[in-house]
Amino acid sequence: TYVDECDVTELVSFRKEAKAIAEKQGIKLTYIPFITKAVIRGLKAFPYLNSTLDEQAQNIILKNYYNIGIAVDSEDGLVVPVLKNADKKSILELAHEMEELATKARTKKLALEDLQGGTFTITNAGNIGGMLATPVINYPEVAIFGVHKISKRPFVKNDQIVIADVIWLSVAVDHRVVDGAQAARFLNVVMEYLANP
Repeated sequence: TYVDECDVTELVSFRKEAKAIAEKQGIKLTYIPFITKAVIRGLKAFPYLNSTLDEQAQNIILKNYYNIGIAVDSEDGLVVPVLKNADKKSILELAHEMEELATKARTKKLALEDLQGGTFTITNAGNIGGMLATPVINYPEVAIFGVHKISKRPFVKNDQIVIADVIWLSVAVDHRVVDGAQAARFLNVVMEYLANP
């Protein structure tokens, strides 16, 4: 598992403005659609994180599509509905679809196809609390992205200590396919997009 912190002050401000636009369309806009888009940029730059390992054939299968699983806390425990072809959807489309899938998960109305075909998973414990967790890879995927709580913290910018909205992010990888350097570089790409939405 590789961990880093990211200044998301601009994302917090941008989401606040966009939230009002989304509400007019009846859409609840969380941070996850923005994070999903940033993660897809990282996956495109480092495709081995969007793959599976066929142990029997001894092959790594790179996926050229982005079906992003979003872990949802339900009464029956964690379920991971999948946003199919997430790279082809806008922020508002992702927000709308995520809201529908989360509602289905919490009301026990998910269909089997809602849970199948994921290529990479995002898990978010940030709304519950805590600073950091090590996410467990959702087999047969080879990596998982952990989103943690956004907090106002002292942060150094341009040699000045400022108050910033900071998030800790983690990525756990299967070392048979992805090494730590790839995970770190992937996270750098994701953080670049989250810091500059």
